Amino acid sequence: MNATGKPRLLFAAYMAGGNATILQNLQDQIAGRPDVDSAWLPVEMDAESKRLGGRRRRSLIPGTIRNSAITGREIRKLERAGEKFDAAWFFQQTICMFLWRFRSRVPYVVAMDGTPLWYARNELWYAVPPFDPESLGSRVKHELTRRVYAGAFHLLPLSFSCRQSLIDDYGIEPGRITVIPPGINLRTFACPDRGPRPEAGRRFQVLFVGADFLRKGGDLLVKLAAEREFRDVQFNFVTPAYQGPAADNIRVFDGVTPNSPQMVNLLTQADLYALPTRADSHAIASLEAMAMGLPVITTPVGGVVDVVADGETGYLIPRDDVDALADRIRRLRDDRALRLGMGLAGRKRVETRFNAATIADFVVDLLKRAAASRL
Repeated sequence: MNATGKPRLLFAAYMAGGNATILQNLQDQIAGRPDVDSAWLPVEMDAESKRLGGRRRRSLIPGTIRNSAITGREIRKLERAGEKFDAAWFFQQTICMFLWRFRSRVPYVVAMDGTPLWYARNELWYAVPPFDPESLGSRVKHELTRRVYAGAFHLLPLSFSCRQSLIDDYGIEPGRITVIPPGINLRTFACPDRGPRPEAGRRFQVLFVGADFLRKGGDLLVKLAAEREFRDVQFNFVTPAYQGPAADNIRVFDGVTPNSPQMVNLLTQADLYALPTRADSHAIASLEAMAMGLPVITTPVGGVVDVVADGETGYLIPRDDVDALADRIRRLRDDRALRLGMGLAGRKRVETRFNAATIADFVVDLLKRAAASRL
C-alpha cells in the first residue's frame, strides 16, 4: 500500500482492436475513485501492425516478445520513478509473458478475449507463419502461456467459450475464472429517442464498424448496396480499409475514434447495425449499437453469441449467407415496430449485463483482494 493506505494498481493493455476501448472504458470508471490509486499503461502497436489492422507480418522479433519487452521497459520506468504496485491487471497474456520477476512479486490478473488455442479454433490466429499446434515453437508458447495463467490471482475471459478453453486447454480450475465481458459506458452511449422520425426523403441507414473490412464481412454489405432492392438504403462504413466501389448509397468514414462524438452521432442517425463478421473474439461495437437502441445483425462466431439474443435484440445469421443478411435487413427496414422493440431490448440487455460501471467495480474489488493476498 502507498502512504495514503490505498492500493496502487497497474492497468496495462495491448492497443489492438477493441483492447483500447476496453482500457479506456475501465479508466473512465476507475481513474477518479478515492479508494485506489491507478496507473495506466497502453502498450502501443508498431506502425506496420496498425496499418494491417492488428495483424503482423513475418518479423525477426515475435509479437509476444516485443509486447512483453515494451511492457517490462515501461514498468521499470515507473518503478524507477518511485512507483510501487500492489496488484496488476493485464489485458492479454502476451504483454506479461516474460515479466517473471514482476509476476513473482506483484499479484496479477489477466483479462483476455481468447486464449491462443481458442484463437486458432475460431480462425482468429494472427501469427506469421500460420499456427501449427505441433511445432516446437507452438508447444513452447503453450507452456509459457499456461504458466502465466496458472500464476495469476484470477483470470477474466470476455466470453464463456474462452472460459471453457482456459479449463480444457490449460488446466485452470473453474473457481479461478470469472467471465467479465466488455463494459459499455452508458453515459457516452445514451439511447436517443427513436420515436417518430420524418420519413419523407430520408433513407433507411445501415451502419457497419470494422477496421478489418473483409474479416468483418463488409464486402457482403457492399454487395447488397449494389442490388436494386437496396438502392434506397444508405450504407455507412466506419473503416480505414474500405474495399468496394463508390456509390450514392455508400458513405465511408475513416478516422472515427472509439467513444468519440462522431461515432455516437453515426449510431444516433442509424436505423440498424450490421456486422456479418466471419471471425470475431467479441462484439464491442455491437454492444455500443445495442446501448444506442439499435437492433444488431451479426453472426454466431467466437464470443458474439454471448452478446446478441437472436430474435430479441437482433439476428444471428450464418457466416457468408448474403441471402439471410438481405432478409434480416429487409425485415427491419419494413417493420418499424419490430426494429424499435429489438432496439429497446438491446439497450436493456446492455444495462443489465454490460454496464462499464458495474464491471469496473468488480475488477477493482478483485484487485484489492489480490493486493491483500500478499500482505
